[in-house]
Amino acid sequence: MTVLKIENLTFCYSEKPVFESFSLDLPDSGITAISGESGRGKTTLLRLIAGLEKPQSGTLEAPKPEDIAVMFQENRLLPCLNVSGQLEAVLPKNTDVAKYLEAVELEAEAHTAIDKLSGGMKRRVSLARCLAFAEVFEKKLILLDEPFTGIDPERVHRIMEFIRNLSIPVIYSAHDREALELADITISI
Repeated sequence: MTVLKIENLTFCYSEKPVFESFSLDLPDSGITAISGESGRGKTTLLRLIAGLEKPQSGTLEAPKPEDIAVMFQENRLLPCLNVSGQLEAVLPKNTDVAKYLEAVELEAEAHTAIDKLSGGMKRRVSLARCLAFAEVFEKKLILLDEPFTGIDPERVHRIMEFIRNLSIPVIYSAHDREALELADITISI
């Protein structure tokens, strides 16, 4: 079975083509990394899969947008909430947010204000929120746009173990070799 099937997809911004006759078939399990230089369409591909953009032609079969958890390239954190509040804001009451903060190694920062965190720590909060949302609401696909920016490679390895244990298919974009090597499949675009 496949979680994603793209056939002959074409997508342009104004007159600038991003994808022309692009095809891709991904299994319904495991972790897929998308690599490519800046401006090659990694974020656009994730947006197309999430249903946030529509192709000009071709077919794209993926879970419905409401069945997908997305972590955007921007952290999109709420400035008025502390670290645990970022997760509590999107989860049912009594959800164990500590589990997800521990997964990204931020359990000691649960009550810290967002503006007191480094860029890499904010990225981990955003990642924890997305993973918690995906697991709690039983999403069928997780899309992560540059999830490991500012996070040291050793920590990325440990976080990937948690992601793998969720047993939800994951597609993520990355630039650095270490993050790409942790995927089951790597697609270059």
